[in-house]
Amino acid sequence: MKKQFCLISIVFLLIGIQKVSDAQEMKTDKEIYTVEGAYNFIILKKDIKTQKILFKAETKIPDKSQKEMFYPGANFAAFELVGDNIIIVYDVWQKATGTKDCSIKTLNVKTAKFSQPKLLYSTKVNSVYSSNEIIYKPIYSPDKSKLAVLKDNISPSYDIEPEINIYDTKSLNVISTKKISSKYENQKRIINQNITMDDNGNIALTFSLLNEKTKMTTKSYSAEIPFKETDLKNIKEVTGTASNDGGIDQKAHGNFYKTLQDYLDDKPIKGTRIKNGSFNWTVVTGTDYKLIDDEGNIKKEDAKNLPSELFTYKSDNYSSPFLVRIIDKKPYIVLAAGKLCYYSLYQEQQDRFFAEGWDGELMKFKEKDFEEYLAKYNLLEDYKKDKPKRERDDSVNGYFNKTVNWQIKYFNLLNAKM
Repeated sequence: MKKQFCLISIVFLLIGIQKVSDAQEMKTDKEIYTVEGAYNFIILKKDIKTQKILFKAETKIPDKSQKEMFYPGANFAAFELVGDNIIIVYDVWQKATGTKDCSIKTLNVKTAKFSQPKLLYSTKVNSVYSSNEIIYKPIYSPDKSKLAVLKDNISPSYDIEPEINIYDTKSLNVISTKKISSKYENQKRIINQNITMDDNGNIALTFSLLNEKTKMTTKSYSAEIPFKETDLKNIKEVTGTASNDGGIDQKAHGNFYKTLQDYLDDKPIKGTRIKNGSFNWTVVTGTDYKLIDDEGNIKKEDAKNLPSELFTYKSDNYSSPFLVRIIDKKPYIVLAAGKLCYYSLYQEQQDRFFAEGWDGELMKFKEKDFEEYLAKYNLLEDYKKDKPKRERDDSVNGYFNKTVNWQIKYFNLLNAKM
């Protein structure tokens, strides 16, 4: 069981209540580069020892002088330190042309000067509201000598062929182009986001077929594109649906699990997924979700009739997943599990509960009760010393997250001793 306790702790870092920083960081032995902001990104160069700011560079993404617009969640910017340059691959909405444009530019970290942007792709879309259905994704080889940029679309309303260009990272010249059909077995396909490229420019990827009526993925396949080839080779079907195989589905819908151990062992129930953002609750009907079968069809189901009480769930396509358990027809986020289990009520996360064991009675979480358990196993003093401090820049929600993470840590330490 100790393996289980340890994994629950690690899993929470991925799926539990957490504060996510907007900043991205890149480091060398001497400097640290921080990218700040959800748009209009600012790159700070600091001395890694003294933390002294050496320069501050404004990326101008979007460039308002060119009438560019950037919508977080629909537009993205990726930053990669390669030699003396930070390579920036980004996309914007261009209102004047009705296109989603992907460009590349570099920041020289010695001179703090940007290169002129180079347009990689310009894709006509129906409106700004559907621009998030056009995907641009950069992929670097491990040695960073090569950069591949994928263009794909996940919308049934667009008949746009996927394309991958591979660039030399020193010159940013195209050294290979891959043209890929948008259909496989007469069905639309989307390329999943776990695409990789080795130092020789050989690409490995997975793709999923799409039910164009429901926009849900169905079958999944692995494939390769050797550097000297222009299309997919060695195509093999992946067993089960896309999201049943390590979360490779483009939208990574949730899975059901018979037991907690099946969740830890990544053994989901086959044949049914739970649709992102489908949670619904009313006083009259209670809690229900939308389920997806292997053909991509969708059906609404009451919480009491789900395939299992335990499942992963995302509130939207871009959020991190929670591990959720239905108890007495209500959904609870699993924060820790063992001799003592710790839960928060979904969408009312300030309402926290605990239970003795997985099948124990759910009880309202009270600090006093928890401290009694900690004292019994000589953890109370450490718990109090470890209490997070309220920092000046902590929001109410941010400090709440700190507090819950602190409590989860000690639930896991306690479970390891019980």
